[in-house]
Amino acid sequence: MEKQFTAMTLIAPRTFEVQKRAFQPLGPHEVRVRVHLAGVCGTDLAIFEGHYQVPLPLVLGHEFCGVVEEIGSEVPPSWLQRRVVVEINNSCLAYEREDLCPECQHNRPHHCRERTVIGIERADGAFAELISVPAQNLHPLPDSLSNEVAIFTEPMAAALQTFVQRPIEHGENVVVLGAGRLGLLIIAAARAAGAQVIAVSRSEIRRKFALQFGAHYAMSPSQDLPQHLREICGQQLADVVVDATGNPEGLSEALALVRPLGTICVKTTVGQPSSLDLTKLVVDEIDISSSRCGPFSQAIHFLEQHELPFSQWITETYPLTQLVQAMSQAQQPGKVLIDPLHNT
Repeated sequence: MEKQFTAMTLIAPRTFEVQKRAFQPLGPHEVRVRVHLAGVCGTDLAIFEGHYQVPLPLVLGHEFCGVVEEIGSEVPPSWLQRRVVVEINNSCLAYEREDLCPECQHNRPHHCRERTVIGIERADGAFAELISVPAQNLHPLPDSLSNEVAIFTEPMAAALQTFVQRPIEHGENVVVLGAGRLGLLIIAAARAAGAQVIAVSRSEIRRKFALQFGAHYAMSPSQDLPQHLREICGQQLADVVVDATGNPEGLSEALALVRPLGTICVKTTVGQPSSLDLTKLVVDEIDISSSRCGPFSQAIHFLEQHELPFSQWITETYPLTQLVQAMSQAQQPGKVLIDPLHNT
């Protein structure tokens, strides 16, 4: 009998189909991973709702951990039965191709011209029982990290990359606009880097989460933010403002809160155009730094060293076949997980 596995495939916005899929042969540099746990993130929601348009059909899910069950002919046997997390960009380098694209030749695999992205662009993701990925993208997990913590590796890496590109000096004032799934991890990263962290969120629940994840202050945008910042930051505005709002107004809000010669870090993609006062940007000599993916090894180490309140943040865990309900719950504050090992 042909071996099969279950995958939840998005065939149109807001429409999943339960599919039984046949095992496909692995490439020489690929492995097959049994997904043990996956997280729902803002990108999954945007694709599901049709706000972020990608080619369909597609299996969503890119924040996950699992165990390697099968390896390709060129993969070291030591990977078998290893518990892993997986980087999401499938590049020429990841597949160890002989002919590298220009970006991969210059060691920029996140911008590979042949790139596919797990669960996002032309590569099926982890809302399935099994997933095939390049072995080069695997990172082994230490026993000290539970699955419930390990699934935060990918967004934690993205959060850390914020301050890889714009390093924080001890005592700098960092404002994080938006205390959603990524914003909370950026708050934790900024606090660990030695910053004074001010979180801004419209949601009272998210402001409470922000304080739990390390913010020194948590404010509502309805307050007179520039005046409050000056009171907190020694009569100046913020050294760094991180836009993690996911809305078109985020950049303008950030510009109103950053000091001259400060930095705005852009961490979200928005499906609509954003407006920005370029005159103020130039006159105040504001730097803009943007980033997305980040260092998995550093993220794993960070999660080992910092005990973050994930258990309070995780609201529900759903079986794979209840993905529609999971997407609905994920619209609310908190983190929703998918457990493909239990489908009833």
